[in-house]
Amino acid sequence: MLKRKWEKNIYINKWWRDLIGGSDDSLALIDYLEQLDSTDVTLNQILEELGFDELLSEGDLENGGSIGFDVKSANGTFRAEIDIACSALIDLSAIVLESHKSGYVDLHDLDEARQPCKLYIDASIEKRNLLRDELYKFSRNPLAYELAELVPVEDMREIAEKAKMIADELV
Repeated sequence: MLKRKWEKNIYINKWWRDLIGGSDDSLALIDYLEQLDSTDVTLNQILEELGFDELLSEGDLENGGSIGFDVKSANGTFRAEIDIACSALIDLSAIVLESHKSGYVDLHDLDEARQPCKLYIDASIEKRNLLRDELYKFSRNPLAYELAELVPVEDMREIAEKAKMIADELV
């Protein structure tokens, strides 16, 4: 059954749950997507709401920066932080690629603990190029990013290779 489900998602299956999509930040990103009011969103909205737009405009993805989102609960609102911005951007890029190629991304396919929820992310060519440029930059020198402090060198090189593959397909 699982294999058949993943055959549908041929694009994201190449990367998701290995070194991409398997972190706490990945789950936080899915939490953010799950709480959106609409299932039809723009990449620009996502970048703004998470704080990527400011981080990318400052050119400081290597050092991280403060990104995250507000979570609404019965006890009020609290801030969910995403700790490793470059890793979250790679995850987001894979999700955008899935939406672009398949027409949508189902949050259940990203995390089986979630209810099925089809999300369409409208990503303009300009915004996809922004993601591509950042992924290419990462793939050329992955050890310059804060993620390298937490991940073995071989894994960083593999993440960089996968990031480049995602970038190549984000046309």
